[in-house]
Amino acid sequence: MRIFFFLKEGIVGLKRARLSAIIAITSFCVALTLIGIFSVAAINLKDTLFQFYREIEIETFLDPGLTPNQINNLQQQIQAFPEISRVIYVSREQALQEFQKVFGENLQAVLKENPLPASFRIVLGAGYSQPQYVEKVAARLNQLTGIQEVLYQKEIIQFLQKYLKLGISIGGIIAIFLLIIITVLVFNTIRLTIHARRNIIQIMKLVGATNQFIKGPFIYEGILQGLIGGILSVFLLWIIHYTVRYFVFAELAMENYIFGGLIALGILLGLIGSYLSVNKYLD
Repeated sequence: MRIFFFLKEGIVGLKRARLSAIIAITSFCVALTLIGIFSVAAINLKDTLFQFYREIEIETFLDPGLTPNQINNLQQQIQAFPEISRVIYVSREQALQEFQKVFGENLQAVLKENPLPASFRIVLGAGYSQPQYVEKVAARLNQLTGIQEVLYQKEIIQFLQKYLKLGISIGGIIAIFLLIIITVLVFNTIRLTIHARRNIIQIMKLVGATNQFIKGPFIYEGILQGLIGGILSVFLLWIIHYTVRYFVFAELAMENYIFGGLIALGILLGLIGSYLSVNKYLD
């Protein structure tokens, strides 16, 4: 019964101090929407990078003196690696044709011979397309007899890894900064609300009301502000998402758990901000 009483008083408190409630809810909405945008951007960046990793191929150039039987044995040896999904053999003739197709030059006519070696194009399995696995597989391939050189997009992978970590760090700092702003804002807003009702609080104390009983309505008021702000941020983020998908990027991904996370985060921040502010005032 006490819970329903606190909830009712929290709703009454929102109506009674509409301006401060609107300010707090708007702040919740804006800040949570920004956090949602960062989350969506991070998810899509991660998906783009993982798609790039899945398309990474390791190319191993073979010693020119290998016999067909040795090439076949080497291919089977490489195919037995647990990280490897496919091993595609590219003969010298196929390599020359691909070179001519890409660059439009007849290399054999210029040099009077085919200088390109045979190679294996290696595709890693779905669970092993991360940079750390690529580097380990490349190192193991380099140790095999018959492998002349191992090439993969090492510089690009390292570049993307570096800036992915930088982006995650910056996004995390911004998110924490926004969370602190929201908490402080709710803290100050509810303190002002409590101060405006100081006479009522004094009367409640005189008639024997405990601090816990006095805190209840204000804490529920903060929770309601966070809940409403979270719901509004979900609606706003949904509009932004579909607008971007329609006009800019049709493949923009959105995970449903972001919506639930924003609402839960709004409730949690409202609870923390109101609890701290009530304690501070009553102390």
